[in-house]
Amino acid sequence: YYVVQARAVPVPFFLFCRRRYYTTPKSYLDLINLYLQLLQEKRGELGQARDRLLDGLKKLNETNSLVASMKADLARLQPELETKAAATADLLVKVSADQEEAEKVKVVVGAEEKDVKSMQQQTQAIADAAQAELAEAMPAFQAAIDSLKALNKNDIVEIKSFPKPPPLVQMTMEAVCILKQEKPDWDTAKRVLGDSNFMRSLEEFDKDNIPDAVIKKLRRYIDDPNYQPDIVAKQSRAAMSLCMWTRAMDVYNRVAKVVEPKRQKLQEAEKQLEQANAQLQEKQDALAAVVARVNS
Repeated sequence: YYVVQARAVPVPFFLFCRRRYYTTPKSYLDLINLYLQLLQEKRGELGQARDRLLDGLKKLNETNSLVASMKADLARLQPELETKAAATADLLVKVSADQEEAEKVKVVVGAEEKDVKSMQQQTQAIADAAQAELAEAMPAFQAAIDSLKALNKNDIVEIKSFPKPPPLVQMTMEAVCILKQEKPDWDTAKRVLGDSNFMRSLEEFDKDNIPDAVIKKLRRYIDDPNYQPDIVAKQSRAAMSLCMWTRAMDVYNRVAKVVEPKRQKLQEAEKQLEQANAQLQEKQDALAAVVARVNS
């Protein structure tokens, strides 16, 4: 083909360009070399195309094998998948029920938390009111105790040394004897003063359980306008401290009668609050368990 073309081309070339074209041995050899080069290139391209085709076919075969294996695995696992799908559906139903239960419990717990908080506030109000009432009596009581602690043995001996005590000292010791439920006379007063534990008995006196009859007898002394610590101090400094103590017991008893109903009410409120807190804790624990089930 190339030889025929080489022979045919020179004629029109001469007619168009007025030049002769000759095929020499060298140009013919160059033509053959060019042909061989093109042949080599085409063989290379065809080889690459063949390799790509073979690789593609190999991958298609591998993919088909893999797909077949996956289909077999899927068929083998299908019963298990169906079982797990059913279990998942059951679990979703259970989770939905647990969530609904959790919402209900949350509403109940929220309402009880409000109730408990209200009870806490009411209990604190009762405690504050009782404490405020006691605050009236405690300063006088503490002042009396401090004054008693300031007394020493010589002060007691001073009071006992009176053969006939001054009227206000006599009145003070009678008031002390009444509170200690002893006979209110001077001989008994000296015996009471002679007790080695006399001061301790006053400091540790059971002020919360003074009989009403004792307070009624004591009232005659408390209501006397001359029975005041500063007036008693003019006759005896030691008796002044005992006077303060008897008046402090009267004030404490008077306040305690007002506070006692509040204290009982406080104890009842604290008991109810403790029960409410326990019930609330149970419901909070139940809510936490439901929430844990939902989250798991």
